[in-house]
Amino acid sequence: MDRGRHVRDMLSEIFDNAHDELIERESGALTSSLVTSVSPKGRTGWAKVDEEITELRRHFQFARTPQDYRNVGNDCVTVLEALSAVVFDPDQHLEDGEDEPPVVKTKLRIELFVEHELAGRENASLRKLARAAIEFAQELKHTQASSRRDAGISADAVIQLANLLRRISDDRGED
Repeated sequence: MDRGRHVRDMLSEIFDNAHDELIERESGALTSSLVTSVSPKGRTGWAKVDEEITELRRHFQFARTPQDYRNVGNDCVTVLEALSAVVFDPDQHLEDGEDEPPVVKTKLRIELFVEHELAGRENASLRKLARAAIEFAQELKHTQASSRRDAGISADAVIQLANLLRRISDDRGED
C-alpha cells in the first residue's frame, strides 16, 4: 500500500463519521426551519420539485438581508414553475383549440390543474388556498421590503402547495 493511500484511509477513519454527522445535522436544520409535510413520504416524489424545495430550504436557512429574502421569493417562483411543469397536462386541463400556456405562466397552469381536479362548490376553499399561495410567492419576488417573516410565510405556503398538489395527484392514482 502506498503512503498516500494509507494517509487517506487514516483520515477517512477519523473524519468520515464526523462528516456524516455534520451532513445529517445540516439536513435536519434545513428541514426544521420551514413547514414539513404530514405525509410519511416527506417528499413529493417529483424529483425536480423536491430538488427546488431543498434549495429553497437551504437559501431560507442562510437568508439575512432583504435581498436574500427577495431571492427566497425567486426560489418560491422556481418551485411553482417546477410544480406547473409536473401537474399541468394540456390534454386534460385545456379545452379543444386552447393554446398551452408557457411554464412561466405558473399561476394559470396551476389554477387550470386545480380547477379541473377540484371542480365544484365544495372545493372552492382549496382553489382559493392554491391561488393565494401562488400570488403571495410572486408578490414577494417583486417586493422591495422583504422580511424574514414574509419570506418564511411564502416558502411555507409554496411547500404546502406542493404537498396539496401531490395529494390531489395521488387521489387521481398517479405516483
